[in-house]
Amino acid sequence: MIIPMTDIERKLTEDHLSIVAKVIQTLTCGCRYVSYDERQDLLQIGNLALCKAAMNYDGNRPFETYAKVVIRNAIYDYWRSLQKERTYTCSMDAIADNETDTSYQQLLADTSSLQNLEQEHNLRSIYEYLQTLQNVNCTTIKKGIQALLLQQNGYTSQEISKHYGVPASHVRAWKSKARKYLQQDATLYTLLS
Repeated sequence: MIIPMTDIERKLTEDHLSIVAKVIQTLTCGCRYVSYDERQDLLQIGNLALCKAAMNYDGNRPFETYAKVVIRNAIYDYWRSLQKERTYTCSMDAIADNETDTSYQQLLADTSSLQNLEQEHNLRSIYEYLQTLQNVNCTTIKKGIQALLLQQNGYTSQEISKHYGVPASHVRAWKSKARKYLQQDATLYTLLS
């Protein structure tokens, strides 16, 4: 069911359209290349999230701050859904070289278990590599990587800050430093691609 926007909500959305581009720029600044199609998808998701923010806005806080959070979360949700839909493939020649008795039909019929195995292997490799990075780096980067892993498991900066007994701003700073460090790591980039 489509709920139409009121004139006030429409005006609020139109006045703050520039927020979407700013949030997308912030989220993708560390990416080496974002294609035109990907950027258009993000703009569409961001604009829809801006409309949703305008429709749910209660007026108790500044709209721009509220809208940025809604847009950022919508983009994160989109990226998570893409990650879940991602499929892994291998060449038929590689399967043919395998000395097992498994036929193409059996392998193709059971692609979900192959995908799960490959995803599990990739995630394990990434996690193990992050563990080695934690052991090698300074305390701030180590805490930042730990905080990013906790965030990936659903913990908020507030919850992580309570765990460490520090303000949430410290946790955000650790995560920021760790992200910058990890974005420059070629091995991690290879594992993620």
